[in-house]
Amino acid sequence: MLRERHGVVDAVIAGLGAMVGAGLFAGLAPASALVGGWLPVAMVIAAVPAVLSCCCTGDQAGAFPGAGGGYRYTREQLGRWPARMAGGLYLTSRAAAAAALAGCFGAYVDPNRPALPALVLLAVVVAADALDLRLPQGITKALTIFVLVVLALLVVVCFAIAPPPPTGVVLPPGTPGLSQPGELLPAAGVLFFAFLGFERITAPGADRAAVRRPKVVIPVLVSIALVTYLAVSFAVLRQLGPTRLAVSAAPLRDALDSADGSSLDPLVTIAAVVATTLALLLVIGGGRRTADLMASGGDLPTDRSGLLRWLVGGEAAVGVLIAGPADAIALAATCALFYYAFTNASARLLSREERSWPARTACFGLGVTVLIGMAMPPVDLVIALGVTVLAGAAGPLLALGRSARR
Repeated sequence: MLRERHGVVDAVIAGLGAMVGAGLFAGLAPASALVGGWLPVAMVIAAVPAVLSCCCTGDQAGAFPGAGGGYRYTREQLGRWPARMAGGLYLTSRAAAAAALAGCFGAYVDPNRPALPALVLLAVVVAADALDLRLPQGITKALTIFVLVVLALLVVVCFAIAPPPPTGVVLPPGTPGLSQPGELLPAAGVLFFAFLGFERITAPGADRAAVRRPKVVIPVLVSIALVTYLAVSFAVLRQLGPTRLAVSAAPLRDALDSADGSSLDPLVTIAAVVATTLALLLVIGGGRRTADLMASGGDLPTDRSGLLRWLVGGEAAVGVLIAGPADAIALAATCALFYYAFTNASARLLSREERSWPARTACFGLGVTVLIGMAMPPVDLVIALGVTVLAGAAGPLLALGRSARR
């Protein structure tokens, strides 16, 4: 029993280490720009598709163990065509997520020139993944606990110190940060990005407690993450207010400065560096494994398989140069929502013996991810649709190319 509890704790900490990244350190600002003071409500809504998708991927990981994640599950249960679409969405989501994480790293390390440290971090992480370097589990656990302690300290400081008095200035309509409950769904979509690391607990090589005891690990993981995110959201909103939060590139550091806690800025910067780096390692690794599997299955060019290790990192570098973390987060969240729509759809086909959760969990997860995904910004929707169409057409084009060469 003691060993089982220890496995559950390890799985939860591993999941938190993957989830606490740019979604919390930078994602609060774009969400606040949409809904203002309704930010905590949007956070709760974002947790719904996260927990449902986590339940479905957990069941599928138990039924189809091995690399590939949602691409593999979709291929096993829905066929190659939907799998190509899911794989294309996943790779695009990972590239945008990597750009967001690197951009968040740069914003906290060097606010004046964030692109340079962002690109350096990307190069280091991609090289480490290519060399198959991994952080020991004990170090990862210690770093995750450090980040959570710093976040707890930030919340205490923000609530212990009175916020600046309101200016009384009436803001014109359209100002970012004004309360707009009608934008709750797109804000929830942006904040869904903060929960994406939940897949860490069912990924290849993860602690199998998540598969053995999903009805314990999954609710505990998402609940702790949600409570942490809500506490930080309320603390930052209290100090900055929704309009200042909406335009902040490093909201957690700005909230500390507002609470006269600038002496703690180095701690928050180190926590941001640690959190974004841990999450980026997992994002790059997951993208590379899926790209390798798609190449071996004939859904990506196999004659250039050596370049696949650099695919996600290269796309992320382009994203760092042409877009900020907020835009990258929105695109990553949009593609991820539709990717999980595919995985939830495939989870509906699991047999009763392969399930830990009712079939309606997958049905509800499919509906919620599509509903929130359709509410995302039009530009991101168009990109996600284009990726889906191109990925779906890639297989036949590759087959024609191979036939022509033969």
